[in-house]
Amino acid sequence: MDDDSALQTAELSAIYDAIYADRDDAGFWEAMAAAAGDGPILELGCGTGRVLLPLARAGFEITGVDLSARMLERCRAKLQAEPPEVRDRVRLLAADMTSFDLGQRFAAIICPFAGFQQLRTVGQQLACLDRCRSHLLPHGRLVLDLPNPDPAPAEYARDETGAGEAAAQLVDWTDGRRIRWWMTVSGYERMQQCNDCEVTYEIIEADGSTRRLTETISLRYTFRYELEHLLVRAGFLVVALYGDYDCSPFADESPAMIVAAEPSGA
Repeated sequence: MDDDSALQTAELSAIYDAIYADRDDAGFWEAMAAAAGDGPILELGCGTGRVLLPLARAGFEITGVDLSARMLERCRAKLQAEPPEVRDRVRLLAADMTSFDLGQRFAAIICPFAGFQQLRTVGQQLACLDRCRSHLLPHGRLVLDLPNPDPAPAEYARDETGAGEAAAQLVDWTDGRRIRWWMTVSGYERMQQCNDCEVTYEIIEADGSTRRLTETISLRYTFRYELEHLLVRAGFLVVALYGDYDCSPFADESPAMIVAAEPSGA
């Protein structure tokens, strides 16, 4: 990675924190961790610690894994500002969620905010679920947080020019700066059930000048029964299915599809 790319990647991790600072799911994940009983927690795709740090502050021993060195670097920096007792509860590791081997079993494994959606193939999904099952304690619980996809073709169609920017959101950042950001769907791979997306971040400096950063991501849509079949195939039993962070039952109009599963035969 060249210096410019490295700086952009580092800035994107800081932008991530600003954009998702108000996401209202920390209480849900604390409840899921508490429901798992005594024992350590593993978070897949922990990023900058948005979920991990509140859980550590709440008293949970937690390991976070992520493939992004820059995200983990920012998480470690934030962790240094925490009291010693919080730092002592956290372990951070660079690892792929399809091939991790941590030498430890956990009471709960969580994958917040559609992290599982970044696995593009069934092979990758099953590899991840296999790793999760191997790392769970008997009666341990896996919780996956995914969007509830609408099968209507319009959701996956290529965006019309300017449609993404028209729905841009504006958030405050640091030193008088603001971030205006939006996502544009550049293509849909029907066989893979994947949206190819470009996320644009327009940074508005305190003096009014602007500059833009972009990143591309590919998100795979998984439907309710497809997910349940994947879990059964990987040796899990679905024990709960929620439609939102208030633990409401999953329904057609639910914004989320949050599944809790335990190893079958445990």
